[in-house]
Amino acid sequence: MILGKIIRKLRVNSLLLFLIPAIAIIGSLQIHNFLINFKYSLLIDYSYLTDVPGEEYKVNCTEDNNYCVKKNPQGYIDIGALVFNEVTLTKISNCFTNHVEGVFINNGKNYPVTNMRHPQGYREQIVPTTLFYLKGTDAEAQWVLKDEFINNKIEFKKYVTNKKDATCIKNDPKYYFLYKYVPPITYLIDQKTKTYKSNSPGIILGTNVEVNPFLYGEVSISNLVKRFPINIFFKFFLYIGVILMIMYWNNYNSIFKIILYTKKNIFYFFGLGSAVLLFLHIYFLGTTSNNEILKNFRRIVIVLFILFEVIAQTLLAFKIYKNKDNLSRYCYKLIVLTKIFFVSFIVVFTVIILIILSIFNLSSSFDYILEWNYFIVLLIFYLLSSLMWKKINF
Repeated sequence: MILGKIIRKLRVNSLLLFLIPAIAIIGSLQIHNFLINFKYSLLIDYSYLTDVPGEEYKVNCTEDNNYCVKKNPQGYIDIGALVFNEVTLTKISNCFTNHVEGVFINNGKNYPVTNMRHPQGYREQIVPTTLFYLKGTDAEAQWVLKDEFINNKIEFKKYVTNKKDATCIKNDPKYYFLYKYVPPITYLIDQKTKTYKSNSPGIILGTNVEVNPFLYGEVSISNLVKRFPINIFFKFFLYIGVILMIMYWNNYNSIFKIILYTKKNIFYFFGLGSAVLLFLHIYFLGTTSNNEILKNFRRIVIVLFILFEVIAQTLLAFKIYKNKDNLSRYCYKLIVLTKIFFVSFIVVFTVIILIILSIFNLSSSFDYILEWNYFIVLLIFYLLSSLMWKKINF
């Protein structure tokens, strides 16, 4: 009765140990690429308008308001923004679905203004040179109204067009649905966009482009997952993985004590050691320090984790094989042999890779490809353990 219960726990535990770390690694990569590809940002709050085509608002452009043309603190031209007291939205979903345009009006003639999107989300607007000229050069340059228009009545009008604004998230059904109804994605998007309001570059990710390190090795695992907000996701799942690892080795130790009457199982101590080392690696992941001792400590921890994990799995596999006759009632023989073959392959492969890395100075891309694929392949240890044990009803 007790043995059957422990085996059932081990089967579930092993399957979760295969899935959860895989979710942590692959999910972190997907979050990174999602944030990289997300191009929407906080837009201007047109509080003086309603999001209805044809809506408009006018102001008189006089010398007192510099004829509606000023530079903002970042040096980009603001047309009408300071006159209308425009501010940046506090929520990305409050944007206008319809495009808002501006136009100068002089003696009944319209002088349109072209809006441009700055890479960091600020709106830069080009002044029509038929009304203004650029006085000065570089950062000190100012747009000045031409003399012949100074005594004219000049107005600036903002109006809502019937064209959809491609920069508004509401006009992208897929992203808007995810933002509105999936809280984790809402959080990620808010974290990415809110920093634009303070003119910061936003979330700093491991790369500036979408990546597939399993094939191309553009970035290391640690460099991608140590950064906010990906680190929250990664560490959450890996901490669960640490707990599952401890349960995994405890279950194996208990099973062998019952079936084989072995009081001391060396694999158990290496297994617990690998769990402790994984915890330390997660804990220190993302810490910034110029202390060489700490840097070397982190490198040693990850190397020892891999070493302890491989040793524990190797000792476990060969103990199972050595006692396969006694375990035949509880295990599928074919999967036992598959696990032995897989462990042997990993050991040989690890030794070969270490020799190659110690002799040849390979590119970082090659190292990263090995890293990403190696950690995913190691998870097969747990999948085979889940499949190996039979369903016991006693």
